[in-house]
Amino acid sequence: MNDTAGAFVTASMAEILLLQDQLDEAQSVIETLEQRSPRDPRVVALRARLDRRRGIGDPVQTAAAPTGIDQISVAPVDGVLRIDWELTPDGLDLARRRVRYSGRSVIRLFTAAPGPRGVRTTVRDIEAQIPAGTMHLAGTPDWAVHTAAVGFLGHNGDFVPMARALPLSVSP
Repeated sequence: MNDTAGAFVTASMAEILLLQDQLDEAQSVIETLEQRSPRDPRVVALRARLDRRRGIGDPVQTAAAPTGIDQISVAPVDGVLRIDWELTPDGLDLARRRVRYSGRSVIRLFTAAPGPRGVRTTVRDIEAQIPAGTMHLAGTPDWAVHTAAVGFLGHNGDFVPMARALPLSVSP
């Protein structure tokens, strides 16, 4: 950021940049604000939001007791998304046959969030390392609509959904 832009650095600018998923620019603004007023509650909150958004990584998957039903659900928990899923052996066998047995089980997360030029949609595939489990996913936009599907992703790129979650709208 150049010197003239530094004079106009505000918490509102950082909020707008976070809403627009411009995380590198938001970090630069927040760092400038931290130098000016490190104890300002609004600056501290902005840093926490940025850090949470940067928390994207491989989420930890915890095993859950199977119920015998292919299913998936998405819910907000403490500022992160909680995803619960189950893949049954019969459902997996059917999905594998559709893509000729070559591929992997995935949770496909669809996200629609406001962006700088309208609605930005993203699709993220997370390998389901266990047939039934729970994971907490950080780093999702503060304002967004999420939905998910669990299924089998073939090496040819075909995705066979076995269950879909209802859409979830989140806001700060």
